[in-house]
This record gives sequence, structure tokens and C-alpha cells, in this order.
Amino acid sequence: STQSTWGINAEFFFFFFFFWSTFFGGMSAPRILNFINNQDVAPAAGAVTFQHRNPANQSEVVYELGFSSLADVDAAIAAARTAFDAGVWSNMATKDRNAILSRACNLIRERAPAIAAALCAETGRVMPLCGLEVPQITESLEYNMALALTTNGECNTTWNPAQTTLILNEPVGVVGCIIPWNYPIMLLGQKIAPALCAGCTVVAKPSEFTASTAIMIAHCFRDAGLPAGVLNMVFGGGPEVGGRISSSMHIDMVSFTGSTATAKLVMQSAAQSNMKKVALEAGGKSANIIMPDANIDAVVGNPFFLLSCALLHSGQVCAVGSRLFVHESIKDEFFAKLTQAFRNFHVLTHPASGEGFPFCTGAITFRGQFDKIMELIESGKSQGATLACGGERLVADGKDQGLFVAPTIFTNVTPEMRIYKEEIFGPVMCCSSYKDIDEAVRLANATEFGLAAMIWGTDVGQALNVAKRLQAGFVAINGFGAPGPHQPFGGYKQSGLGRENGRVGFMEYFETKTISF
Repeated sequence: STQSTWGINAEFFFFFFFFWSTFFGGMSAPRILNFINNQDVAPAAGAVTFQHRNPANQSEVVYELGFSSLADVDAAIAAARTAFDAGVWSNMATKDRNAILSRACNLIRERAPAIAAALCAETGRVMPLCGLEVPQITESLEYNMALALTTNGECNTTWNPAQTTLILNEPVGVVGCIIPWNYPIMLLGQKIAPALCAGCTVVAKPSEFTASTAIMIAHCFRDAGLPAGVLNMVFGGGPEVGGRISSSMHIDMVSFTGSTATAKLVMQSAAQSNMKKVALEAGGKSANIIMPDANIDAVVGNPFFLLSCALLHSGQVCAVGSRLFVHESIKDEFFAKLTQAFRNFHVLTHPASGEGFPFCTGAITFRGQFDKIMELIESGKSQGATLACGGERLVADGKDQGLFVAPTIFTNVTPEMRIYKEEIFGPVMCCSSYKDIDEAVRLANATEFGLAAMIWGTDVGQALNVAKRLQAGFVAINGFGAPGPHQPFGGYKQSGLGRENGRVGFMEYFETKTISF
């Protein structure tokens, strides 16, 4: 248990460690273990030790963990399989399952300050955004709990009065959930909430970069009385741990969020093993369209617009509109005012302060992602895009130990450039112009992705007509933000398969059975 591992409550430990290391420094980092059968379990002997460093100060280690072996993953899968086959969760009355999940929600709320502090330390995101993310998992749970009470089967005798047909919705079984590091609590909730509410058991692989918040959430479920084996977590590298989950013959479904390249590998492994069901939310390179009638000052002064321009969480969001298309009649004024807004946007080298929120952002979560962003910025320069602002690393207190990138704007970006085509996942905006609405739609759709899009203008009717023509799963008009649990989210084309959220997302976790007599 957590108590025997550290001698104190895990949530208090992370909360205390975060503030001690922030203000005083010099404290040893906690070690995070796998979570199997409601126990904190050390990985097999000889496991590679991974140290996650504070994105805002790379000299500090936030936590350590041992990478799981294949045997560790198999143990978690076996625990989930045993729990599902025994019916300890799937055969429990919905109201009784909901009572346990409600207690878990209450515990998450009680521990929210500690969870948010840990999220800030592990991701480098500004504290106010961390505080806003924690409730998203409880919202997902409560929404799906309500759906579970109203998802009924059917009884049909109309086709043939002499025959009765029952149509039943049954939990799909053991679900493997592979969660990325950028919005780890929200995305964990979007997967495990419908899975648990449907009666499934879960093997989750949170990112090694966001392990502290994941284990704190797991402990909330354990302390709420979730039966052993219903929720399990293993940590480690994607190819090893994620690959084992995707290829296991004992897992019935995989729900994945991450890159398109990895989504294809998950799909391939799922097909080549037991042809398990998959739900995939993959990459994006979303369009941000400024209509000809847009009020320039109102749009550029809108914090939600600026956040949609790859500034939310320093652009580490799959749905940000990082390709900006502005009508040629207003492009010069718009680009000039947007550039000034980017220069005024605060990069907080001490993200816990949250100073200036929402006109602020924080660090890049880990070194590999930081290096990728800087390499793509250099490619934009070398391929002929015009660097309007940013493009450099920012330092804190005269030191370059934090992973901070200045908000960056490129203009004169053309479709053959890498920054136009590739998902940067950083605070980099690629700006182009268009002549008419038809060209705007054509440019927006000219990508292998189709996750999201944003439209800004005063004529909502015209914007709605444009939205219907866009090949994107989620379109926001004059706004931007995380989809609520009631809003289906997913992509067209190579941005994924299936949907999360809403009733359609809930039904992903069921099999349909027909009984005729």
C-alpha cells in the first residue's frame, strides 16, 4: 500500500514535496510504483530507473519510477482479466457501481489541491490550468454514471409477433487505456470513466511524464472501495508497455490517445492479435479561420482565441488551431496585432505562480518535446517562412535550466513547409491568407488530419455554413476549450477512429448481443 511504501499518505507527500522543492529545494524525489490489484507494486528486479525532471527547472527531479517489464504488464492484465471474468464489477448492480464511483469523485475533490500541485510540477503548466483540469475527471465520471442508468437494451416483437428479440448491451471486457502526457487527468477520465461505468475492467498505461497524478487518482479509486483488479496501472516505455497491451490476447479493447504513427501501430497490433476493438484519438494540425467580417480587436483581445493559437499549455494540445488562415483584406492589420499580442503573452518561468492568467503559459513538459519544437522552428526559418516573433528559448533567472519556448509566429507559410504539415505540439503559429471562403475551406481541409477547427467572425450563420464543410470532428465557432463530457470528440481522416465523450463515446465500451426466442 501507499502507507507502507512511504510511511505517509501519497497525496500529502506529493503536495509537500512540490512546495518544499519549489521554495527550499534539496528533498529526495518520491518513487512511483505500478498499481495492480489495488496494491502499489514494484516492477521486476533490474527495471530501468526513469527520472522525470521538473520542466521549469531541469536540475530538479520530480519523481522516479522503474520501467515495467513484460511480466509486470502481464500481471496487471491478469488482474483485470480475473476481476472481469469473476463478475465482481461487471455483474454488480449499476447503482452499487455508481456509489463506489461517487465516493471516488468525492475523494478526488478532497485531494484536488495536492493533485493540481503535482500536475504543475510534472508538466510545467501554469497552476490555474492545473486546477481547472482536475475536476474534468469527476465530470466525466458523473456524466457516464448517469448514462449507465439510462442505457437500456431493447425488446422487439414488431417484426414477427411469434418471435421475441432481446437486444442487450454488455461490457466489452478488459480495456487497455494508453494515455498521453499533455492533458493526463482529463484524458484518463475520458477513457476510464466510460469503461468503468460500462462494467469493464481496466489496465491503464499513463505516460511516464505524468505518473504522479495518475497514481494519486488510482489511490482515490482504491480508497473509495473499488474492487481489486478493476483498475490497474503500469508505467514504462510505449513500445514495451503499450505494445504489450495492444497485442495481448487477454485484452478486449484498446483506447489510445497519441500520435498518428503510434495509433497505426496500436491498430496493427490489435488486428494481428485477437482482433480487439480499438478507439483511437490521434494527431491534429487544426485550422483557425478568421472570416472577412471578423472584428480584429475583439478576436485578438479574446484570451480563448490566443489560447487556440497554440498558446494553451504552450501549444501541447492536439486540438489547437496552429494553422491560421486570414482573409487577405484584413491580413496585414490582423497579423500585426496578433504579433504584438504574442509578444505581450507571458511565459511564466515559475509556472506555479499563475501570474497574469489566462494571458500566460508555462514550460514544455520534457526535453525530447522541447528539442522537437526547436528543430521544427529552425526548419521554418530554413524553408523560407517569415519569423514575425519568438523562435527562441527563454531563460529563467539568467539560467537555461527550464524548457521554455517564446510564443512564435511564422507568416508567409506555404503548404510544402514542414511547419505547415507536421504537428509541432509547441507554441508555434503558422499564418497564411486566403482570397475567398472556398479557398479557406480548401486550405483547411488540405491535411492528412481532421481533428478540430476554429472559426471567428460576426456572422454566425455564415460561420456555421463553413463549419459544415470542414473535414474535422470538432469545430468551435467564436470560442475554444476542452470538450465537455457531453460533447463527442474525435477526428476525421488520420486523426483517429471512434469518439470519446457523449453517449456515442460511452457506447464504444459495449458489445451488442441479440437473443431471439
